Amino acid sequence: MSTLRRQPGSALCFVCGTENPHGLGVEFFDDGVRVFADLRAAEWQQGWPGVLHGGIVTALLDETIGRVAFLHDRWVQTAKLQVRFVKPAPLGRTLRATGELVRDAKRLMEMRGTLVDGESGEVLANAEGTFVRVPDLMRDELARRLGGDFAAWEQWLSEARATKK
Repeated sequence: MSTLRRQPGSALCFVCGTENPHGLGVEFFDDGVRVFADLRAAEWQQGWPGVLHGGIVTALLDETIGRVAFLHDRWVQTAKLQVRFVKPAPLGRTLRATGELVRDAKRLMEMRGTLVDGESGEVLANAEGTFVRVPDLMRDELARRLGGDFAAWEQWLSEARATKK
């Protein structure tokens, strides 16, 4: 695997928010093709005792696979998301989400992702999603309002574009 780059996070997003005291505070990384995120699930994130809530599994996979679009210089919103829960996601262990592109139809992008137990490598959940491109005007407005380190997006995107040349 090549060197991982950290992707910027917004201020108040539930999953990646750098200033959200109630959020997950997940950091995202990519290798230019795939996006990665680790979460060490805490007790306050449980559904059943000892098990990460399925809504948090879903949110983590949604954010992870949606961020694959950044590697293609696009911002997207979820149009459809399907999650298959394979095994209960344990608390107190590092869980790794991975996302990758399946198909790029310009306006729509299809991505998939997997959540695994970082210690055993066991697959815990799989997701497939269809995402719709955010119009440029909306993207520009969002970039101004997101906070966090999203102010660095243009620099980050410029570097990503230069890497692809």
